[in-house]
Amino acid sequence: MGILCMLLCACNKSSTVTTENKPYKLNYTDDAILYPLGEINELQLISPVMAKSGTYTSFPEGLNINSATGVISLHESETGIKYRIYFTDGNMKDSTLLTLGGINYLDGVYKINAPDSIIKPVYNSVIGNSLPSATNGSVFDEGGGCNGNGCAVNLNDARINLAQTVRNGAFGITPANGSTKEFTLNYRINDKSSKGGNRLKIKVFYFKTLNDVTSQVWDLLNSRNGTVINSFSNSNNTAIQGNTAGNIFNTSTTGKGRRPPCVVIISQ
Repeated sequence: MGILCMLLCACNKSSTVTTENKPYKLNYTDDAILYPLGEINELQLISPVMAKSGTYTSFPEGLNINSATGVISLHESETGIKYRIYFTDGNMKDSTLLTLGGINYLDGVYKINAPDSIIKPVYNSVIGNSLPSATNGSVFDEGGGCNGNGCAVNLNDARINLAQTVRNGAFGITPANGSTKEFTLNYRINDKSSKGGNRLKIKVFYFKTLNDVTSQVWDLLNSRNGTVINSFSNSNNTAIQGNTAGNIFNTSTTGKGRRPPCVVIISQ
């Protein structure tokens, strides 16, 4: 009986040690997408499933995350983006991917006399995702922050007509080369957010020709490359490629890629 007791105790002790030494796994939700609920000014905090003291960082910039606790303030973060979140306590290291639900637009150069003069929103950070339209209960440009200031946003599907934006006089009757405007798009999507308030700022530049685009704007575009989709395999983000268990903390690009989307209009 004494020998049996010793064996059982030894087994239980071994099991306890194995559990205690189990590697920390950073996780926020079983769902890969977090949706903003309620109104924009409401506090919506998301905590890691398992709280652990350490340092939390993220890429790209735009996620409002407490560096000590990992708590995310969703309404104070840029939505419609997939983030990689990192954790370390000096010994343990882990990372996870998390998408904040919403829409965004791809940064880039668009010619207003070409088919790409109408840009589509990217929904939940995946090109080709079906976006619930106004017909399905969504609301785009609530309050007229875009259309009221000349930015031609389609109220049914949130597409932006850049040629019409110029015709609307968003950059003046005679647009000056290098003009810049920023618009605010308030919207509600009829999805798992239950039509919660969401917001996106859109920065638009106007140039007459491709040669007129300044080096500063090109630098800005390059810094944004891959921050809406493919954020972790894009050639401009080589420092965070291959985030395997052995190489999840090569984060020299952390902090770059700040939104809002950067849309460059070329008129000729």
